[in-house]
Amino acid sequence: MNGLETVQLEPFAEVAGETYRFGYRIVGVSDYVSAVEVPIQIVEQTVLARASLTVRIGPDGTVFSHMLSSRAADTTPDLPTDIEALDVLVRRAVNSENLRMEEATVSDLNTLLQRLECSISLVKDAISQTSSEPITPV
Repeated sequence: MNGLETVQLEPFAEVAGETYRFGYRIVGVSDYVSAVEVPIQIVEQTVLARASLTVRIGPDGTVFSHMLSSRAADTTPDLPTDIEALDVLVRRAVNSENLRMEEATVSDLNTLLQRLECSISLVKDAISQTSSEPITPV
């Protein structure tokens, strides 16, 4: 035998203080063989520059936000980054502390009210188109 040993390496990425550490380590061992540390700000700016945020509302009023990346070859679907009920989002928006922090005006709240009333009309129309059942008042 020539004394050379074959080892299996695995890539890793981890947060190390204010940096991300990327490198290779021997499979099953926590010590790394090689690594490079990159400031968090640089990594996140690079990743976010190739990403976009989309938001959709499900038929039950659940709001889904997704971070989409521009990975052309990846077939894994992007997972929701946040899921919340519409009424919970509205409740947070009209919370007195939030209204103060956002410096909301009566005009802002009237605009929100008009949009919500329009949304209610759209939902009622959708119900009447898909069902013969009467609309139940909220």
